Amino acid sequence: MHLSRQKFPFFYTLNPEWLFRIASEMGAKVVDNKMMLMPTDLAEGMGVFLEVMPGLSVFLIDMSFKKPVAIDRVPQDDQFIAYYDLGEEITTHVLGTTPHRAGYSSRLGMAFMDSCIPTSLLPPINARSYSLRLIISKDLLKSLARPNYPNSVTEQLFDSSQNTLYFYSHIDSRSKILLNQLKSRKIKDGSFEFHLKHTALYLLAYLIERAANFEPIINRVTDREGSAIKQSADYIMANLDKDFVGISLLAEMAGMSVSKYKLLFKKILKSTPKQFYINERLLLAQKLLQSPQFDSLSQVAYELGYNSPRYFINSYVNKFNTYPVLKNSK
Repeated sequence: MHLSRQKFPFFYTLNPEWLFRIASEMGAKVVDNKMMLMPTDLAEGMGVFLEVMPGLSVFLIDMSFKKPVAIDRVPQDDQFIAYYDLGEEITTHVLGTTPHRAGYSSRLGMAFMDSCIPTSLLPPINARSYSLRLIISKDLLKSLARPNYPNSVTEQLFDSSQNTLYFYSHIDSRSKILLNQLKSRKIKDGSFEFHLKHTALYLLAYLIERAANFEPIINRVTDREGSAIKQSADYIMANLDKDFVGISLLAEMAGMSVSKYKLLFKKILKSTPKQFYINERLLLAQKLLQSPQFDSLSQVAYELGYNSPRYFINSYVNKFNTYPVLKNSK
């Protein structure tokens, strides 16, 4: 049965002003201009907002919602937002008593976008939601990015009339280590704010380093186009045990020409659709190798739709620089 969600619109500011606004909407309480304590009929837990440095703030969410809600960030034109979600990115559920077929879901845990692009958070009910947002002023990010590109490219990248800065990905390994360390700490510990600010600064540094390796693709992205590209990526991740469906079908699903689809997919996902499919399938393979239900590498290869176990093994080694090993291997 479909559950209607209570909607809470908001927008971020670099100061606590936004926190008081959304707390008022949700019936939450703000303590010391930084802690948002949730009403117990809506959710257990809290949010923590800190101003880290001029142009950078951070908001941490650690809550378990009791009711279905939609927390909708409305468009604005002042900042960039980086999202990190520590929910499991790839989950596997082996069905029945045999290793075939494995049910799984895969998703991307990190996003970066211009605040002019609206987003909606739909947290699960009765499950821990743990995520972090960096709120970054456009002036700060531009100054940090400038050394990585020629001045003409930097000006184009940050000219909203020509370009939209926008990408989805998995959380990189260094950032994931930091976030898991933070997740292991209690918010009420005396040193927690120090660790949260430390994490925010390093996440920003890693984000800048990572973005410096991206090919700059100058192109504006509308809300509809961004949503369509993300939905097509979700479709790819939901069908990793099948053959790649092909660019033409994906472009048709997204309502775009093939050339535009390929351009925007690479801009937002930092990969071609086919390479994205290959990488995601190998990331899923990592999870399946940990399942006690599989007795051989051949079973894992066939589960993921590889016609040749040898080809699967070679692809895995090329991706991870290590040989695939089953958890229950002797």
